[in-house]
Amino acid sequence: MKLAYRIVTPILAVGAVVMGLFLKLFTFVVGSTDESINKLIGAVTQLVNSLDTKFEFSAFELIKMLFSGPANPDADTTFQEAAGAIIPDLIAFSVVFVLILLVMIAVGVFGALANSKKRRNLVIPICAGGLVLCFVAIIISNDAFGKIINGDVSLSRLVSLMSENVLATLATAIITVTSATLSAGFYALFGMFLIIIIWTIFANFLIKNPIRVSKTYHRKNPKRTVIKAPKKKAEAADAPAPDAPTPAE
Repeated sequence: MKLAYRIVTPILAVGAVVMGLFLKLFTFVVGSTDESINKLIGAVTQLVNSLDTKFEFSAFELIKMLFSGPANPDADTTFQEAAGAIIPDLIAFSVVFVLILLVMIAVGVFGALANSKKRRNLVIPICAGGLVLCFVAIIISNDAFGKIINGDVSLSRLVSLMSENVLATLATAIITVTSATLSAGFYALFGMFLIIIIWTIFANFLIKNPIRVSKTYHRKNPKRTVIKAPKKKAEAADAPAPDAPTPAE
């Protein structure tokens, strides 16, 4: 079980890091508070495939967008101008998210080296620290999402940076961001910290109380053999008869 723990724990940690980077991290839904406009948007999205009301981004996609520049180089704005209100939140979230990934990597390293109960127990507070960072990231993201939904971020400028579709840019005049949430990539990291804590407790219990297969022994009935006693020779028959007493004269 000790070897299984040192193999499984790093696999879980590496899998969590991969999911955190490549699964969708943010989900934004655009629409309107007017129900009739929402119906109109739904009808238009069915006719125009390039117009969508749901946008999802993974950490890997955001990093690639950061280094490759805007999708529409002809846009008359910059990302700093369009998203100036959430730049501090974005920087803070990025720092915390990188720390979460580093903590998860540390969990994998300590798990691989955990050849004693003391080292296995060290994994639990490290995971707890990762959970604390996750809650900090949730608080930061909620603050940024509130600013986006309240209209502090120019949606039209952001869309013009991310898309060359004129229709999508014009649609921002009547729609706003109605929902902004963290997505599967973030909660995969959050959930994996909990899973590793439970896995560590379970592994310590099994190592301390190993499961032993009880063997039931059935007693075989021994075969009874009748031992015949050897025949004794009739010594009395072979022995000379005792002298008969002589009658008294």
